[in-house]
Order: sequence, then C-alpha cells, then structure tokens
Amino acid sequence: MPARTFDYADYHRTVIGFHGTTTTTADDLVSGKAFKPSESDDDWFGKGIYFWEYAPKQAWWWARQFKKHTHPAVIGAIIRLGNCFDLLDPVNVQTLKEFKELMVGEMTAAGLDAPKNFRQHKKLDCAVFNYFYQQAEVLKPIDSARAVYVPTRNDKRAWQGSWIYEEAHIQICVRNPSNILAVWHVRADGRYGK
Repeated sequence: MPARTFDYADYHRTVIGFHGTTTTTADDLVSGKAFKPSESDDDWFGKGIYFWEYAPKQAWWWARQFKKHTHPAVIGAIIRLGNCFDLLDPVNVQTLKEFKELMVGEMTAAGLDAPKNFRQHKKLDCAVFNYFYQQAEVLKPIDSARAVYVPTRNDKRAWQGSWIYEEAHIQICVRNPSNILAVWHVRADGRYGK
C-alpha cells in the first residue's frame, strides 16, 4: 500500500450532472429504473456511471456525435458526491500515481503485461482507477470521482497556444448509484422536460 494516505473526503454537497443516452433508456431512468455502470475496460475513469458536471450540451454532443445514438436523449441528475476522489486536488493525483506504480509492479511480478492507453482507448487509466477503487473499498469506499477532461488535439484549442479547449469539461464517475438522488429529462436547449 502506498505511503500516502487516502485523502478524499465526504464533500457533503450535491452537483447537477448530465448523462447522454437513448430515449428509451432516458425514459427508464426517469421512471426509476437503475443505472447500469459502465463495464468497459477502456473508460478513462474506471467502472461507474459517467456524468458531465453542469454541462448538458456536452452530454447532448456525446449522445449524438460520439455514440451516434439513433434516438439520443439526455437526463439530468442531482448527485451527492459523498466520499469523492477529486482529481482537481493535486494530492489525489499523486496518490493515484503511487497506486499505478503499485499495480504495475504487482502485474510485472506476476508475469503479466500492464494494459496500455492508445488514442481514445484508455485501458491503463481504467485499470488503475479500478485497482484504486478496489483497494479503497477496504478503508473507505469511494462514492464518486471527478476530474477535468481536457482534449489533447491542438485543433480543439481556442487558438494557437491557448490553454482553453473547446471540449474541456468536468466529468464525474458515480461509483455508488444510491448517490444519484433525482433524475429528469433534459431538452437539447438545456431546459428541463421532455
């Protein structure tokens, strides 16, 4: 176990998150059906339910363009962050780096190759987060994690050399579905309702 202590805390606050999906799934979620956490091995934040914090247009873009849903929809949700592993805190980034080294060391000792990141497929990131979440379960389970997503492509910069990116946003990975307190439909213009 890394020397660094787990430095995440119960935030005792809620945020509004937006989740891109299909109209059928949106209707199911608004009517009370449970969310299905992502099980993909290349999601950058590991296993969980992904939301854009205060960014309905990002959720709409994702549902329409990235996932190319035939019938896209977006739902809004009130999320209690709870025990939040917040990567906007530099101490938590250092903690995650230590867990990455520990995981890779264990895999190497077992004769296994560590996963690798390649373009949008973040298999290493996913494995590190899942490993960290598993280790945290013993001491203090993580309800959510949050971080800034910044595109790496230069054409996403507002202008040459800028640190402002068109698609930058804060993403939340909800690990504990009971921390999703309310769900509703969101229109393409960001207003609530179907």
